[in-house]
Amino acid sequence: MTVASDVKTCTAGLKHAEAVFSKLALLSNDPEAQQLFHESMLTIHEVIGRMDKRIFELENEEPQYQGF
Repeated sequence: MTVASDVKTCTAGLKHAEAVFSKLALLSNDPEAQQLFHESMLTIHEVIGRMDKRIFELENEEPQYQGF
C-alpha cells in the first residue's frame, strides 16, 4: 500500500466514525450525550478536512498516487 492509499483508507474510517457520532447524537435522549456526540462529530469533521487537504497534496506532489 502507498502512503496515499493509507491516508485515504484512514479518511474513509473517519467518515464512518463521523456518521456514527451523528446518528448517536440524533438517537440519544440525554441532552448531555447529544452534545458530546455532536461535538465529537464536529471535531472528526475538522480532521477529515485536514486529511482531504493532505490527500490533495499527496496527489499533486506524486502523480502516481492519483486515483488510489
